[in-house]
Amino acid sequence: MQKELILSEILAQNKHWKNDKSFFEHQKHKRKLFFELVKYVSDRQIISVVGLRRTGKTILLKQLIRHIIEQGGAKPGNVLFLSFDEVLVTSKLALKDYLDAFLENFLKKESFEKIYIFLDEIQYIDKWQHILKRYYDTHQNIKFVISGSSSLFLKKQTTESLAGRIYEFKLPPLSFEEFMELAGVSAELLLEYQKHSFSAGELILKHTKNDYSLFIARSGNILKDLFEEYLLYYQFPEMVLQEDKDKIRKYITESVYKKTIEYDIPKLFGVEKIDELKFLFQILVNENSSLIEFKTISSEAGIEENTLKKYISYFQESFLVDLLYNYSKSFRKSKRLQKKGYIASSNFFTAFRFDWTENPILRSQYFGSLAETYVFNLLKEKYQYLSFYRKGQDEVDFVASNDYRNSGAHALIEVKYMNEIKWNDIKFIDRIAKKIFKTRYLVYSKSEFKIEENKLIVPCFLIK
Repeated sequence: MQKELILSEILAQNKHWKNDKSFFEHQKHKRKLFFELVKYVSDRQIISVVGLRRTGKTILLKQLIRHIIEQGGAKPGNVLFLSFDEVLVTSKLALKDYLDAFLENFLKKESFEKIYIFLDEIQYIDKWQHILKRYYDTHQNIKFVISGSSSLFLKKQTTESLAGRIYEFKLPPLSFEEFMELAGVSAELLLEYQKHSFSAGELILKHTKNDYSLFIARSGNILKDLFEEYLLYYQFPEMVLQEDKDKIRKYITESVYKKTIEYDIPKLFGVEKIDELKFLFQILVNENSSLIEFKTISSEAGIEENTLKKYISYFQESFLVDLLYNYSKSFRKSKRLQKKGYIASSNFFTAFRFDWTENPILRSQYFGSLAETYVFNLLKEKYQYLSFYRKGQDEVDFVASNDYRNSGAHALIEVKYMNEIKWNDIKFIDRIAKKIFKTRYLVYSKSEFKIEENKLIVPCFLIK
């Protein structure tokens, strides 16, 4: 009976074996990460893809399967896909049972053909890393590709048992460029955007100042409006063509936030007080991009301070929130200083604070925080060291570097999402850039573009 259940589940999840096109539905658009992963498909190492819920990990895995079959020449029957949702996870059957059933019942005996095994949301499986290590070491012809919505189970434990055997990649929420591609903006506008956009932290112009000025005059308002809609609603692939804002808020709340806090975190970390998790996350959303005052939050929320810090670490491991540390010349010391919290997607703010989106005054007040969040999430993927610089009440939003010891190699970045940037708005970063870091600096604006000897002002919508 047990074996029949396993075989039935394997057949149900692998419709591509019978050339059932429904297995590959909704897969026309490919995320940028797809093209990166293709380069590693032929390597021996396990590929792991991690990221926040609903960013498209399952679709990405199925796109890789299609590529392996159509471009790589693999036989469909040699490619196994298993998604470990609640039904499979709550059963008493182990990962080993499924792998053995596939190898023994669906493959030719003594075959030396390449086998591909895709395991989706694997973090729910007990001791999965030890099981994979065994098969990896004993079956040279098997290529594993796995995914998960929790970084702890794909980092900390893999260090112990899969060291040297695994490559990890992160699938973030949609970038602004990917959003425009999915939303179907004109090919001309997309091409012009790709031509003029800047990599986060970049200080060098690709084209002439006049070229940028003409482009922004021609397309700046359109891009600004698209960018603001993206910040509010469109960082999850399934929602890009959804016009009903209430449905978008419900999707983000039910499919991303609640699913992570009510199911993932309790199951993975053993948290029982879900109401405390919810309350804390709402505080972090409301105070996004602000200093985290642990003692104050602990007192207001009625959560013991050490427990509070644990909860925040669980949010980090589940890709809901990340922390930014105050800059110090000593990297170790910076970890003990003040911290700021940033949500993984600015769409979370909209889901919780829908009351302000139609209010022009509140919109202008909060868009600065959302734009800063966007920049933070870009910078943390590009730079090994990211912090903020604070002295008294003055602050530089970001200090970014891949060489912590060389202050001259640091990128200083300020986000000023306002109609007009005045000298008083940037005098602190200007002073710090000249006296402390001795470098040029960047200001990310609402729509202003300006280049001077020691600074570059660029619209936020051009940053990628």
